[in-house]
Amino acid sequence: MASFILLLIFVHVIGSLSTVAPDEAQPLPCNSCCQGPAGIPGVPGSAGIPGSNGLPGRDGLRGEMGLKGEVGMPGPIGERGPPGPQGPAGERGDRGLQGVPGKVGPKGAHGHAGADGQPGADGQSGVDGQPGPAGPKGSQGDMPQIQKSAFSVFKTSSQTGNINDVLAFEYVETNIGSDFNIATDKFTCEFAGTYVFMFTVFSTRNNHDPGVQLVKDDAVITMTNTHEVDESSTNNLRSASNTAIVQLAVGNQMWLRFAYRNGETVHGGSNKYTSFSGFLLYAE
Repeated sequence: MASFILLLIFVHVIGSLSTVAPDEAQPLPCNSCCQGPAGIPGVPGSAGIPGSNGLPGRDGLRGEMGLKGEVGMPGPIGERGPPGPQGPAGERGDRGLQGVPGKVGPKGAHGHAGADGQPGADGQSGVDGQPGPAGPKGSQGDMPQIQKSAFSVFKTSSQTGNINDVLAFEYVETNIGSDFNIATDKFTCEFAGTYVFMFTVFSTRNNHDPGVQLVKDDAVITMTNTHEVDESSTNNLRSASNTAIVQLAVGNQMWLRFAYRNGETVHGGSNKYTSFSGFLLYAE
């Protein structure tokens, strides 16, 4: 726009110069002596033909940034775009509240019988009923054989013996099963099982405190002796006892024998102080 205005001013000046009166434009003849007064200006001529456009001027300096304009009115809503791809599955939400039960449906067809269940626990016993009538008497059965074995023997006379001599007994009080042999003074097991054996030995002060062993097939089970604890005692008799529970097999033998020293004496008499007893506790 500024270039165009400058162009119009340039054209106007050029036009003004071209409207000078011919008389003023012509030089005075050479033979003129002096110049007369200027004449009245003529009427301005008509505008000339516009000249061609001049060259473009240089770009002006960049102006300062204007103030931010006010926010315009929202534009119209655009058309709905195509659906986007399906996103990943979200986390499972909390279980919702139970809904209201629906109406009862029609009764279904009768199903097949299921497998038998486990037997239930036993119920409480009922009240005892009235006794029934007595049945006929049965035939007599075989009585089981009761295994019995027991003995008890005593000395009625004193005996002096050496180490390992068998203690002899002269009086038999009990011999159930005849398992004690009075000739050998040994008990022989007839029924395998557990047996109890007891023995008591008496001596006098002059008999050097004899010792006696309970033996099973030459193996010592236990023993005792008649040592006097109180040496100041005036009692002439001394005694000692012992008991053992022994498991025996058929054929095992049990007996009493002398121990410690040779020449010891075990007292015996009519009072039967010295004794040897045993019995079957239970059979196998």
